[in-house]
Amino acid sequence: IGTTIGVERVAQLRLVRDYCETATITLASSDPGIATVPETVDLEAPDRSRTEVTIVGAGVGTATITASWTAGERSQSVDLAVIVTEASVPACTGNASGNVTPGSRIEVAEGTLSGTAITLAEGAARPDKYHVDAFDGVIECATDQIPDGYRALGPAVRFGPVLARFTREISLTLPARLALLPEGANRGHIEVSYVGPGAETPRIVPVAVEAIDGDGADALLTIAVPRLGTYQTVVREDAPVRRERSFAFNGFVGVSMGASGAALIGMRNPDRFDFVAPLGGPTDWIYLRHYINTYHVGGFCTEDERRSDPEGCSAGSHLSRTPPIDQIHEIVQDYEHWWYEDGIEGQGGKFDREEYLQLFTDLSMMYGNMVHDRSEDPAEPNITPPGVPDSFRLRPAAERCAEPVVIPPYDGSPGTGFFDDEYNPEGAYPAITFCDGAEAWIDGEKDIGIWDPAGANENPVTVALAIDINGNGRRDPGEPVVRGGQEPFDDCGLDRLCNDDEPGFDAAANPDPAGDDYDYQFNPTGTERNWLRDGDRCDPDAGEAFLDAGLDGVIGTAQLADGGFDRGEGNGCWTISSGLARMLERNPRSMVLEGEMGLLRDLDVFADGGIRDLFNFAIVTNHFMGAFPARGLPLTLYNSHGAQHLPPSGVDQEFVFTQVDWSETGKFVMVRYGDPDADDALHEMGDGGHVGTNTQIIHRILSSLAWMSARWPEGDRENIEDRICIEGAPGCDQLNHFTIDFTAPTTGRTGQAAIVLPPGYFQEEYADYEYPVVYFGHGYGQEPEDLVTIGILIWNFMISNAVPADERLQKMIFVFPDGRCRGNECIQGTFYTDAPESTPDGAQMETFMLDLMDYMDENYRTRGTQVVEVLE
Repeated sequence: IGTTIGVERVAQLRLVRDYCETATITLASSDPGIATVPETVDLEAPDRSRTEVTIVGAGVGTATITASWTAGERSQSVDLAVIVTEASVPACTGNASGNVTPGSRIEVAEGTLSGTAITLAEGAARPDKYHVDAFDGVIECATDQIPDGYRALGPAVRFGPVLARFTREISLTLPARLALLPEGANRGHIEVSYVGPGAETPRIVPVAVEAIDGDGADALLTIAVPRLGTYQTVVREDAPVRRERSFAFNGFVGVSMGASGAALIGMRNPDRFDFVAPLGGPTDWIYLRHYINTYHVGGFCTEDERRSDPEGCSAGSHLSRTPPIDQIHEIVQDYEHWWYEDGIEGQGGKFDREEYLQLFTDLSMMYGNMVHDRSEDPAEPNITPPGVPDSFRLRPAAERCAEPVVIPPYDGSPGTGFFDDEYNPEGAYPAITFCDGAEAWIDGEKDIGIWDPAGANENPVTVALAIDINGNGRRDPGEPVVRGGQEPFDDCGLDRLCNDDEPGFDAAANPDPAGDDYDYQFNPTGTERNWLRDGDRCDPDAGEAFLDAGLDGVIGTAQLADGGFDRGEGNGCWTISSGLARMLERNPRSMVLEGEMGLLRDLDVFADGGIRDLFNFAIVTNHFMGAFPARGLPLTLYNSHGAQHLPPSGVDQEFVFTQVDWSETGKFVMVRYGDPDADDALHEMGDGGHVGTNTQIIHRILSSLAWMSARWPEGDRENIEDRICIEGAPGCDQLNHFTIDFTAPTTGRTGQAAIVLPPGYFQEEYADYEYPVVYFGHGYGQEPEDLVTIGILIWNFMISNAVPADERLQKMIFVFPDGRCRGNECIQGTFYTDAPESTPDGAQMETFMLDLMDYMDENYRTRGTQVVEVLE
C-alpha cells in the first residue's frame, strides 16, 4: 500500500474460507515513525470473512505491517509493505524512441518515466483488419494537462507520432503514483486525461485498462487505445464521493434481444432499478441503424453509377461499394453477402437470411417501419412500405412472392412513380415488393448469409421495396433495396462546416480543425459524422443543413396525402420516418444523454459485447456506454473479463469472480470480450462471437451478477442447507424453481415467467427476510426456460462451501420473463418494448415487465426501497 504523510489507507484482511469463531488479529508496524496501525482487529465469523485495517502514513519511507493470529497451537502471520512518499508527482525525466514493429516494444530505460512504453502485439503483422504497419515511435515528457477538478497522479507523457490512429488498440504504459490517491480512493478511481488531434483542451477519456504493475506507491498503468497523443493519469479531487443513494433492489440483466430490453426498460425507468446489465444487444439505434443502412442494405450502385457501368451494377451488390470500416472490430458486408462465420461456434443461433428477415419485420412491428411511412394517419399500421396495403403482409407467403405489389414508373398520374434520390431519382423504374431467403451452396454446403438469386426465395421481405431496374417483376442481382428513412442532411456538425471546409484543415496534420468529430471515446459530444442531424428539427437555420425534400430525397414528388409515396417535403422540418422517430425516442443512448442526472447517478450499468459478434454489438454498445462520459460520468473499459482483476502486466489472469475487487471495477463498465489474435482453435470455439465460447458465456453471466451482488448493501451470504425443488421432484412440498403464466393487469397480455427463489426462502429462520430481484431477459427466438439453468448455477454459488462469506453471491430472487411473440404480436421477438398503438395486436412488453415487477413485489418477499450511504 502507498500513501503520504497524514493520509489514511484501508487494507483488507480476508479469510480464504469460513471460520466458525471470531478471530482477533494482532497488528504491528516495523516502524511507527513511517506507518501506524491499531493494535488489534476482529474477524467476526461466521457472518464476515474479511475486515478492514486502517493504516496512517507518518513519515517518508517503507514500513512492514504484520498481522498475526494465534489459536492454541495454531498460528499464522502475513506482511504488508507500506510505502510513504512525498505528496507530489516526481518531476518528469526520461525519453525513448525507435521503430515499433509487430511484436516489439519501445520503453524508457531511465528517469521518472522508466518503464513507460509503447507495445504493439505480434498479431498486428497479420494481413487482416487488425494489421498495423511498423512506425517510428517516440515517448517524451509533456506539459501537464489536468482538467478542472482533478489532480495529477503522474506526469503527462507524449506518445508519438500524435496523429497516428490504428485499426486495433495498442498498449501504452504510463506512470501513476498511487500514493497520491485521495483518502478512501482506490485504483478504480484512476482516470486518464488526453490531448491530441481535435482535442486541444484536456479531456478525460475512457481507456481499456490492461494492467497496473509496480508497488503500492508508484505504479505503471497499461492501457489499450486506438490512437496516440498525450496521456496523463489523474484522479478526481473529491474522490471518493460519500453520499446517500436510494436502492430499489431490482436489477435487469439481458442477453442479445434481452439486452435491448434491459437497456430500454432500465433507462426509461431508472427509479425502479439499481443495476442494468445489457449483454451483447442493440443498445444504440443511432449507430445500429447507420450500420444496417450502410452495410446490411448496402453495396448497390446509385443511378449515376449504374448509368456509367450498367453491366457491373447488374452483376450484384458488392463490398467495394460499401465504405471502409471506421470502427475497430467493425464487419464489412453488403445486402447480397451478409456476414456469418459458417462452422464457428458461439453464434447463438443460425442467423440465416430467413431469420434476418423475420428480425427486421419484428423491429417494424415493435417500433414501426424505420425506412418508410405508408400513411399520414398515425393510427394506421406502419409496417409495410407506402403503396403496399397492410393486408398484403397477412397473405400467404407463396401468394406474396408470386403476386408482388408493383408501383409502376412515373407517368404523371397518382399511384405511379416511387422516387428515391439514390436509386430512382426520376421515378423511371417500377418499385416492387419482393421475396428473399435462398442461400448459396458452395462445395455441397449452404453458405449462410450469401444470397442465391437462383434459389427458392420464398420469404417475403415485408418492410422494404426494391427498384426493379429491368422491369421483370422480381428483384434480380444488383437491383437495389430502398434504404432512406430520413431527409438528406449534411452531417458536418453544428458549425455547418465539414472538416475539409474548416479553416486550417490538413488531411494529414489537422484532419479535424474544429474538434467536432464524434468519437464515442475521445469526443462523445461531437456532432460531425455522428449519423444523426443535430439541431432544432423545425428550424432549418439552427443545426446541420438538410434538404427539405421528404423521405424520398427528391424535390417535387407527390406526398402521401396527394396519392403519392413521399412524406414531409416542404414542411420546414427535418423529417424522419415515424418508426425511426420511435426508435430514437426509445434509444438507450439518447436516454443517457438526456436523462436526469440524479437518477443516472443512482443507476449502475455493466455492458459487454463480442468483438466478432455478427451483429456488431461490441461496437453498438461502445456507443451506448460512451454516453456516460459525455455526461461526465466515468466509464471503465476492459478487453477481457480477466482484466477486471487489474492483474500485473504479462499475467494472463483467468477470470474468477470471487477474486475480483468489485469496488474497483466502476459504476459504468464495458467489457469487450474476444482476442483479435485468437488462434484458429479458439476462433472456431466462438471466441468473441455473439454468445462467445463456453467459458466466455459463463464469465459474461458471472461477472455481471457478481458485480451486482457485491454492490447491493447488506445482503445475506450465510451458508445454509437447501436444494433446488422443481415440480414433480420427490420430497419437495414448496417449489423454489417454477414457471407461472402471468397476465398483466394493465394490458391483459398473458406470458410466462420462470422464477427461481433463493436458498432458504421457505425456511423458518428466513420467514421475514426480503431479497433483491434480478430480472433476466432472454435472446431472440428463445424462451424463459432456456436461461433457467443460469438461475440454478447462481443458486449454488449463493451457498458454496468453496467461497468465503464475503465473496459469496448474496441471495437473490431470479425472474426470467417471456419476451417471445404471442398470437399475431410479431414473429419471434418483442425486443421488450411497447409496440405503437397503430401496430395490430402489438405486444406491450415494457408494460408487461413493469406489471410483472409489481406482481413480484406483491406476492414475494422482495426488498423495498432503502436509502443507504455509499462511497463511490
